[in-house]
Amino acid sequence: MKARAVFFGLVLLGCVALLPAFSAAADAAAADKPAVTAAGNATAAATTTAAAADAKPDAGASKAAATTAKKDANAGSAAIAKAAAAAAKAAAAAAEAVNAAVEAAEGNAEEEEETTPEKKKAPKKKAAAAEEEEEEEAADEEEEEAADDEEAEEEEQGATTDAKAATTTADAKAADAKATDAKAADAKAADAKAADAKPADKAATETKPAATETKPATETKPATETKPADTKDQNKKQRAKAPVFQNKVVDFAPSANVTFGDDIDDDGKCKKEIEEYCDDVEEGEGQLADCISEQIAASEVPDDGDDVPDISDECREEVFAYKVQRNSNINANVPLAKACKIDADKFCNVTWFFGYKSGQVIACLRDVKSQVSKPCKQQLFKVMLEAAIDIRADPMLYEACKEDTETLCKGVKNGGGRIQACLRDKRMQLSWACEEQLFRQEMENADDIRLSVRLFANCLPDKRKFCKDIEPGNARTKDCLEEHREELSTSCKEEVDSMIERRVRDFRLDSRLRNVCENEIFNMCAYFGDLDDIDTYDSSVINCLQDYSGEIKNAECKSQVKKYLQLAAQDIRFDVPLAEACYEDRQKYCANVPPGSARVIRCLSNNRDNLSPVCRATLFDEEVRFSENIDFQYPMKSACVKEIDRFCKNIPHGGGKVIRCLQDNKNKKEFGKACADEVKGYELEMSKDYRFNFRLHKACQKDVDKLCPGLCQANDGSPCGGKVLRCLTDKIDDIGDEACKKEVYYYEKMEVSNFKNDILLAEACRTDVEKFCNNVEAGEGRVHKCLRDNRKKLSDTCRKEELMLEEKEADSIELNVSLLKSCKAERQLFCGSVQPGQARVFRCLAENMNDADFGSNCKYQVINKLQRRQANWKLDPPLRKACKSDVLTYCAAEDSAVSEDGLVYKCMIKNFEMLSEGCAKEVGRAVHMAFFVWQPGAIITFDCDDDINRLCLSERPNMASRAGAVGTCLATLLEKQDRGATARLLQAVSGSGALTGSNPKLLSPACARLADIAEPPNMKQAFESSLTFALLKDQLEKIEVNTGIPTVVRDRKGNAQGVSLTGWMAMLGMTALIVLVIFGAYTGYRRFRGESDRDYTLVVKQQHPK
Repeated sequence: MKARAVFFGLVLLGCVALLPAFSAAADAAAADKPAVTAAGNATAAATTTAAAADAKPDAGASKAAATTAKKDANAGSAAIAKAAAAAAKAAAAAAEAVNAAVEAAEGNAEEEEETTPEKKKAPKKKAAAAEEEEEEEAADEEEEEAADDEEAEEEEQGATTDAKAATTTADAKAADAKATDAKAADAKAADAKAADAKPADKAATETKPAATETKPATETKPATETKPADTKDQNKKQRAKAPVFQNKVVDFAPSANVTFGDDIDDDGKCKKEIEEYCDDVEEGEGQLADCISEQIAASEVPDDGDDVPDISDECREEVFAYKVQRNSNINANVPLAKACKIDADKFCNVTWFFGYKSGQVIACLRDVKSQVSKPCKQQLFKVMLEAAIDIRADPMLYEACKEDTETLCKGVKNGGGRIQACLRDKRMQLSWACEEQLFRQEMENADDIRLSVRLFANCLPDKRKFCKDIEPGNARTKDCLEEHREELSTSCKEEVDSMIERRVRDFRLDSRLRNVCENEIFNMCAYFGDLDDIDTYDSSVINCLQDYSGEIKNAECKSQVKKYLQLAAQDIRFDVPLAEACYEDRQKYCANVPPGSARVIRCLSNNRDNLSPVCRATLFDEEVRFSENIDFQYPMKSACVKEIDRFCKNIPHGGGKVIRCLQDNKNKKEFGKACADEVKGYELEMSKDYRFNFRLHKACQKDVDKLCPGLCQANDGSPCGGKVLRCLTDKIDDIGDEACKKEVYYYEKMEVSNFKNDILLAEACRTDVEKFCNNVEAGEGRVHKCLRDNRKKLSDTCRKEELMLEEKEADSIELNVSLLKSCKAERQLFCGSVQPGQARVFRCLAENMNDADFGSNCKYQVINKLQRRQANWKLDPPLRKACKSDVLTYCAAEDSAVSEDGLVYKCMIKNFEMLSEGCAKEVGRAVHMAFFVWQPGAIITFDCDDDINRLCLSERPNMASRAGAVGTCLATLLEKQDRGATARLLQAVSGSGALTGSNPKLLSPACARLADIAEPPNMKQAFESSLTFALLKDQLEKIEVNTGIPTVVRDRKGNAQGVSLTGWMAMLGMTALIVLVIFGAYTGYRRFRGESDRDYTLVVKQQHPK
């Protein structure tokens, strides 16, 4: 109790000691009444400090208050400063008195502690108090010195200070003092003071100078609990106001008047927003403005589940106005000026010549942003982002487009890139200056999606979904979004499509293409414009790069060009030439077809015949270009994703390789129907013009010019309708390039598989197909078979086309779908090593037809084809080739009749003796095969039907069921008949009298002729040789009879066994034999010795490289 009484007594003395300070403050008020509040607050702070000394008071608080009063007061005077100094001195005196009281109180407390066992830590507290007393004395001395310095400084300079900050600081100190008084009044003050000393000291130590930031002492927990009604005011962040100054970091730009430390006013129109969202952000260098800008951006693109920031329109306008003013002069943007000073001096110091324009230096730095330092780049990005959000932040763009904005975009809200988007949508109505500046900004912002405000706003969720690991910059995010176009949300896809549409019209908006294809743009496409000047706009550059994509060696450039080809193949909007050429046709025929997925292009293709000449020609050129790669056949690629992965996984795209792979596998069971339909549709398009078939077009261009000139106009822009393809297939044997021949052969396989792939045949047989084969599914030769089954009912034009196709099928088993399918196993078993072509495989199958392992289905197909050959000689390829000239000579009239009654065969049989050797051989083989598969009423063997029935089938009725049996029967009969005739001839020559032996069964003359022609060449040659020997023997026998010299050696039965020579004949024969032996021995000896049979020596000289 004694200690408490002493303590309050000392406090009373301290208050009395402060009376002079109040007197001085009253005198100062007479001079300047508005400053009374500041002085009073300083006095209250001093009083509070004295009263709270037992809780380790912070002597620095008074110093901070005095310093704040000195720096921030604008309306005060020297008298005010003196009053504050006097108050500070009085506070120091009061603090000393309080310290003495504390010592006395602690002494009494120590005595009480000696009698109270529970209080054991008094010595430690006393030591701590003594130590703290020393610290406070030192702080008081420093504070007095600071106050003196302030007084002297203010007297010398006469500067005015703002009393507002001093008042706030003093009020805070007063509140802290009240809280301390309440604590001192506690009944357990002795223990509580010692325990709370350290937190109070820590809070005081962390207090920052008032010039930067002053945290109220009310943030300490005890004060808050004591005065809950003042919590809001106490938690409010106090920011010192930076003085106005002139900034001229960049020398050649005008100086700028910088307020609030280059920031917005925290007490201005954004006060509420700053307190709510940016309370922990310091003022200066645009930090508060950036914080509010982030909240504005968040309100434009809110995250799912997050609260949308509530930013008032007044605050938005204040931030925008600040940034507009800031970007008009580089020196008004302090961080930018500091970061870019060196780069500005290096690249943009041209004002001495051209003069200065608003925003000129910043615009120059944007132009060279790839060359500036990293800190400068970072600051430039912020400037560019601000300009992309609000058109007013780009002075040059705003000035150029001010009138257009008022006229075309009236009512459009500022911010969010809305004005620029509106202007781009109405580009055709813009003034030239506005369009130029708008293009300039778009080109500058092309690298980073964040600078494309509307695109970024609409695609942020998609970016997070598909491109979350993609770093911004260098157009990487935009490329990523392009790759996922079909998976994007509707709003994002619309923005991406709009961006691509602008890119394809001006390649300069694609920074990556502009950089990686720079050499190709200038050299290959002869572009002489300025990449940064809208005056040199040229929409043909991308088309040029696409046209010469095959010649581009730069892999990166080639990849970029391919990307644009893919886009053009998917959407007509991305194909500038086609979109412009077909604008009216599209409105007329495809108005209701939505763009994308090649739908419009396919619609135009389906209406090809109705298109305008310009549209039709442009469409044709684009289709030729798209035929090169599966990536340009968007519908097929989309439908065949699984099939490509299963059958063509390791096949490189390009050159039509994947398309060919899909064609080869389209009939497999695992092949999906949707993909098969797309492949068949593509084949149908290929058949309309050879140029739609990339592989054939590339391989056969020289042969087309040589063999089929004038059939198709190169610049007509219309499909040839299959005329060139028909020419190539008809002259396939004359094609010199093996690659071309291979491609033509593949096209023939397409023809025989699906009648629609032969445009001329499909057109000729359209009515017949509808009439006879309407329910037959196209593919695998089914429609062709149906038409041939109804051959006699077909129209003349259709029958002629089918006959021509059948001739092609006869050349190779690969072209005969039914035979190929039925004889797959037999071909592998019997003819595995036989190369297709010239009917070699078919001949092999026919020769092995009677083998026990030969399947019945294949046998049926072979017999059917052999019988079908008799109707038309051209269905036998070897015969067609060997007898071409003979037919022209002897059977031209029959051939021109184009009948299927075997007229040409009958003509050649009639003129058999006059045929060339090769032709006669092939005719004999053809007749032989006709007997091999004989059937009654067959065209070639009709003349032998009676003989076969009378001489062969009468004895063996089942003979006709076995292939080749009838032919063997006829050959045997002919041999017997010929032997009988020979015997009769010899008897007639020898004059031996009547003929001996029984008469053989005779064939009719017409049948005998056919059988004679059909005799196998080796048997006939043996027969003729035997006949020659018989005649020679007969002549020798005559010589023997007339001369009496034996010339024939006979056996016991009198049959001739050899020839004997006598006399001079024997001598000449022996001499010739000896000479022959000697010559043979001599020649063998020379060869054995390695001697040359030439009478000269061949010398070969070779010059060796030096």
